[in-house]
Amino acid sequence: MPDHDLIKLRLSLMGRPVRNYTFTKPVISVGRDPGADVYVDNPGVSRDHFRLERVEGGEYQVVDLGSANGTFVNDQMVNSSVVHNNDVVRFGKYTLWVGYESDRRAVSRDEAAAAAAGAAGHTVVLSRAEIAGILEHEKRQPPAKVVPITMPEAPVRAKADRPSTWPSLLIGFVLGTAFGAGIVWWLLNR
Repeated sequence: MPDHDLIKLRLSLMGRPVRNYTFTKPVISVGRDPGADVYVDNPGVSRDHFRLERVEGGEYQVVDLGSANGTFVNDQMVNSSVVHNNDVVRFGKYTLWVGYESDRRAVSRDEAAAAAAGAAGHTVVLSRAEIAGILEHEKRQPPAKVVPITMPEAPVRAKADRPSTWPSLLIGFVLGTAFGAGIVWWLLNR
């Protein structure tokens, strides 16, 4: 088993990033054909410019498909060449950076359990089958006993302890009215 099973490609036009790709498939087509895996609409790129083919060991090989302007790996024109991590494939005005990674989603159940045990506080990704198993297990469990939570009652103050609110409201109303009338008088007599 190779130590990587994903190829990541970063397409750039004259040094400016255009798009990122991630593939696990064995053959990746690159060209001006709209059906290509990496589609590049530019007259300097041939319809079927080149192909990336997985070789033994998990890396990919660039195979030029008779393109008009050629395919270059690390600025060397090639008909066929294995590309390694961080190699750059140039075709027309475009470059394609190549990177290899392991698919973290394709970890065995034992490896995932070991990682989860040693990685407390980290995100654990479960497959649909694992989630279904957990849900099925939960269905078979007897329902948990629900204990109602009661809040302690607030002490009720006696009527004599409560301040009377209407006199406060009346005083506030009178003061507010007087203040408003004073502002109006001041604005009119300036």
